[in-house]
Amino acid sequence: MIENVVKSRLQRGELALGAWLNLPSLAVARLMARQGFHWLTVDAEHGAQHPGLIAEMVATIADSGVCAPLVRLPTNSVEWYKWALDAGAFGVVVPMVNNREDAERAVSWSRYPPEGMRSIGGAFAHYAWGAANRADYAAAVNRELLVIVQIESAQALANLDEILSVPGIDVAFVGPNDLHAQLGLAPRSESDEPAFVAALERIKAAARRYNLALGIYSSDGVAAAQRVREGFQMVSITSDVASLTAGALHNLTDAGQVPGTAHGTGE
Repeated sequence: MIENVVKSRLQRGELALGAWLNLPSLAVARLMARQGFHWLTVDAEHGAQHPGLIAEMVATIADSGVCAPLVRLPTNSVEWYKWALDAGAFGVVVPMVNNREDAERAVSWSRYPPEGMRSIGGAFAHYAWGAANRADYAAAVNRELLVIVQIESAQALANLDEILSVPGIDVAFVGPNDLHAQLGLAPRSESDEPAFVAALERIKAAARRYNLALGIYSSDGVAAAQRVREGFQMVSITSDVASLTAGALHNLTDAGQVPGTAHGTGE
């Protein structure tokens, strides 16, 4: 069975750069998986995903052989862990983890006994991991899976130690838009608002206490580079939607400089 290279990179203190997939599209997943990202997150929380399509997107990312498929669950409920992990996801991103019980549930539902309560089953997961059969997969996957908890609420900030001290968590991942909103600020991926900056520092300190990797969502590559300088390891540097719209607008703007085009000045 292959190694989860993203988990290995994080454990060595190296960077793991990735992107968010909001579009419910197998074609987009296939394209993005071959651009050089270490990981891609299929977003089932804010994307119009369903279990069957998630399984196909996870498979095509895994089949690239160069990119790890992750799934952000829409909610912290057991059926979504089953669907994501039985599809072969290399890890789950769990939104709105607000207390110790939420964190313990995330670990338990991600790992087979005796480390957790994950149900045995599924026909496809071992293919994503290159395991010979389901038995080999089940014997090795507990040590390779990533459990990524999102810290994105005022309640989570108040409970950082009880959340991040749960054994089996790998990454404390900041959801900046929700965290902004929970702090009474306008939702933004980046800002220098003192309350937000202070919250980030608290999360960083707690992650260091429990030897966890730090992750965060960023709006673009420039913002991501700054987050890396600040000590974040697992950084989302774009999304499929952001890349598509930014590229389209860039080319439209360039074309608008040509005389005689719709956006040009020489009519």
